[in-house]
Amino acid sequence: MDLTAKDIMSSPAVCTTEEATVQDLLSLLDHNQISGVPVVDTNNRLTGVISITDLLSLSIEAAEAGISDESDFHTSPAMDGLAEANGLLVPDQDVLELPVGDLMSRNVRTATEETAIGEIAHALLTHKIHRLIIVRKDLVVGIVSTGDILRTLEKRYHTKS
Repeated sequence: MDLTAKDIMSSPAVCTTEEATVQDLLSLLDHNQISGVPVVDTNNRLTGVISITDLLSLSIEAAEAGISDESDFHTSPAMDGLAEANGLLVPDQDVLELPVGDLMSRNVRTATEETAIGEIAHALLTHKIHRLIIVRKDLVVGIVSTGDILRTLEKRYHTKS
């Protein structure tokens, strides 16, 4: 029997709203030790997705514009090394106050709970994304990330010495 999204998805999904600020988003990502979330409306309907990649693009734009102020703009311990190594993550109070809805991706790849893990892995690789939002109709019910797939493989194939 093939595994499906329902078997490995993180559920319930941690979500945010379009009205949340970047500062709110950073706190949410840090608190949950994740790198991206679906954006939903008040009825839990999917409206977009936002990730650390979207925020990094702001930092890259700032770096290309010649802004060199260093900071601790990060979302998780995993981002600390990137901030120190590349000096790209530049906090700007104006950016921290922006609503998520202004920065999120609206072109969201989704799957259903019945989607086979192989199809999800193919979608992640093909579209060069790190998470697939799992929906039932247009309601967010979970997320399958590359980490979820790797944890599943590790559990299935890891042999103890």
